Amino acid sequence: MKKSQPTRMCIACRSRHPQNTLIRLKQEGNEVVAFDGKGRSFYLCDVCRTNEKKIKGLVKRFKQDAEQFTKLVTKLTLEVSSCK
Repeated sequence: MKKSQPTRMCIACRSRHPQNTLIRLKQEGNEVVAFDGKGRSFYLCDVCRTNEKKIKGLVKRFKQDAEQFTKLVTKLTLEVSSCK
């Protein structure tokens, strides 16, 4: 019997996706950073990380600098893509 890939929910659109296709972030103090295995985290899907409106909403929600947040998401997207 084949094991199914665990799914996780995107924080922006609330849809479920296979965990290995999502980027995983956490809020550390006042900053959103890549998840390092400690604490609570959240996931962001492919569609939302390329959607300007969703990114703008997350920037406002987590009180982040838009340019820095976009750079982090782009960097992590490239890492997730190279792991597939």
